Amino acid sequence: MPIKQKINFLVVEDMVSDSFLLQRQLKKACEDPEIRFADSKLSLINALKSYVPDFVLCDFNLNGFDAFDVIEIIKDYNAIIPVIVITGQLKVEENAELLIEKGASGFFLKDPMDELHEKLEPLFVRLLDEKKEALRKISRQRVETDSYHKNSDYFRQHGAKGEKKPGIINFFKRLLSR
Repeated sequence: MPIKQKINFLVVEDMVSDSFLLQRQLKKACEDPEIRFADSKLSLINALKSYVPDFVLCDFNLNGFDAFDVIEIIKDYNAIIPVIVITGQLKVEENAELLIEKGASGFFLKDPMDELHEKLEPLFVRLLDEKKEALRKISRQRVETDSYHKNSDYFRQHGAKGEKKPGIINFFKRLLSR
């Protein structure tokens, strides 16, 4: 039975086809997911500047970085956001243990992909229950981030005094008319 509350996901995956398949599984696990994607270290960092996820799901092997890097970036950004590693192959069991030791909240194999939501759902429910207070903090941070972006857009257009700032074209028109 899908989770009824809205959940914000950030999926870190460098394969478009896997991103699409994972998105379908998240929609099966959650009735109202908001899903954003990052496919590189830079896009992950940029996504975290403007988006506060409840969960980060990532592949183990990514182009130029791996799940350990993702965990480290998320810890630096906001240590209470759970990171779940979903991989096509995890050959060495030591990697699985090390992922958990480094801070991953879980790891799963992608195959069979059509059953992945059945594996993820209980973990989401458990983490949502365990981390209610942490998720409230994430929610507050999301509101603050949204407010910051709205305010910075306003001040960029209107200046500190709330007056509409003339654009660069008007500046040059005034300059040339002198």
